Amino acid sequence: MAEDFKYLLAEQKEFCVISFVGTLDYRASSSLGECLTKVKESNCKYFILNFRDVVEIHNTFHRPLVQLQHTIRKEKNALLRLCGVNPKWKTDLTDDGTVRADEIVDNVRVALAEFNKYLL
Repeated sequence: MAEDFKYLLAEQKEFCVISFVGTLDYRASSSLGECLTKVKESNCKYFILNFRDVVEIHNTFHRPLVQLQHTIRKEKNALLRLCGVNPKWKTDLTDDGTVRADEIVDNVRVALAEFNKYLL
């Protein structure tokens, strides 16, 4: 049985890390809606979406994921990195335009290092 979806949102100063856990599918939509609300309320300028503990991403989750990224990039005018993305999902998500390949990095540490360049 697939693990239920949950997210963990951690903010510190201008940084926000959102870690996804479990299966990302249509059942995750309401939790993601709550996450989206918290993102809109945030004052962060640097967002990291961490997929390390995701067990599966269904194509029904692509549209909500696009909406979350759009909110971060356009409404928040913030920078975004995705990390912990399984190589197979990375290919699928970039091929169908759900995520941008240049925003995917290996892990949270690499994402923070990239954002650090903007702070200097």
